[in-house]
Amino acid sequence: MPSRIIAHIRGSAVAYVALFVALGGSSYAAVQLAPGSVKSRALAKAAVTKSKLAKNSVTSTTIVNGTLTAKDFKPGAILNGLKGNDGADGADGIGGIGGIDGIGGADGNHGANGAPGAVGPAGIDGSASIGAKGRLASPVIAPKGATTNVPLANAAWTQSAGELDFVAGSVTLQTPASCTGSFGNSLLISIDGKTNTFAVAPAIPASSTITVPFLVGTLSEPDTDQQHTATAQFASTCTKAGEDYTVNALKLDVVKFR
Repeated sequence: MPSRIIAHIRGSAVAYVALFVALGGSSYAAVQLAPGSVKSRALAKAAVTKSKLAKNSVTSTTIVNGTLTAKDFKPGAILNGLKGNDGADGADGIGGIGGIDGIGGADGNHGANGAPGAVGPAGIDGSASIGAKGRLASPVIAPKGATTNVPLANAAWTQSAGELDFVAGSVTLQTPASCTGSFGNSLLISIDGKTNTFAVAPAIPASSTITVPFLVGTLSEPDTDQQHTATAQFASTCTKAGEDYTVNALKLDVVKFR
């Protein structure tokens, strides 16, 4: 009888070993022998020991050598295997979806108006003034192809040292019925005999009274006081008889800045 049991265990040794190895990597392994399948007399030589079961080291050789004891194979006995190694870390989970933006808050109430600021200091009075008011002394006919003097009244003044003077004004003209030739008709304003500014005299509309402003002239600041006199001339470029201009009015103002 013992020889039959030994032969049965030897023939199934590989299957037992595979079972112990398969269960040894889990956190809990168990083998339960069927009641009466192994007699205590057959295990007297102790072919398999607990320590060998714990180490998953049971082979057909250890069974043949008789290291398993009878108490290890009681009916319903459970043999526990070693705890297996920890598994590898799982992959990172997919990131969650971003939350929905919250609803904007309502506008806050307007704050109270601040107190008025202190009144600033008074500004400095401006220094501009009128230095001269030249006016046409009498109407003048300016014939074709000639330069005609235009008499002025009150056209003299004193420019103080460090003072900037502007020359401005306008002229009122009667245009001829026609004007042949070039279009260089103009009223010239001279200061102390030197042309300073001018007003263009158009030929149209024909036979009409028109007022034309001067281009603003300047007199730079002198180091000492200077006396000035303004004069006017009308230069006509018309070439035929009867193509005459008439100067009806002229205003020349000198504005002084310090």
